Amino acid sequence: MTHRKRRATLAIAAIPMMFAATDVRADGEFFQFDTGPDTTTAVLSVERGPLAFGLVYSDYTGPEDLNLSVTYKFNLGTPVTFRAGPTLQHEGLDTLKGGLRLVAEHYQPTSFGSVFLLGEFSTIDLSYFALAAFGLRNPKVTFELSHLGDDDGFRDTVAALAFGIPNTKASLRLGHKIESDETFVGISVNTF
Repeated sequence: MTHRKRRATLAIAAIPMMFAATDVRADGEFFQFDTGPDTTTAVLSVERGPLAFGLVYSDYTGPEDLNLSVTYKFNLGTPVTFRAGPTLQHEGLDTLKGGLRLVAEHYQPTSFGSVFLLGEFSTIDLSYFALAAFGLRNPKVTFELSHLGDDDGFRDTVAALAFGIPNTKASLRLGHKIESDETFVGISVNTF
């Protein structure tokens, strides 16, 4: 791991501690950090009323990228929540790109736990992300399947399991990136 990557990894890993140290009333926060031999990904989402603030850091298969977004929630009387707003990408931590981010999501409690569906699209590199997560209540385990890609020909499918840590909002993660053929470990914290 390079010195630059190590610094970025430590900085991102410290983000959940910032939330633990503050007494902020919030709709919720979500943090996820995954790392493997060749890739690192961190996601942070903070929701306050109709606004959501997002940060995604990725050192996936090339230079690191940092994506920031602010989206506004639209409730259209359907079970699906829609969000839209501006996004910025610091591509390769060198070049700034701007665009629009669109999100559709649905959360449904079930008799066994929950189902969460998410679809995202960004005009930056015509990138997309789709996620289906099925959570069990007892034991607290979530099965995730996601697919992501962009117009540069990048594609990957990710399968993961998240094991809830008792009496916390945190989960330990284990997964595999199929096209990249890489197994990763991680942690997530979800206060929603």
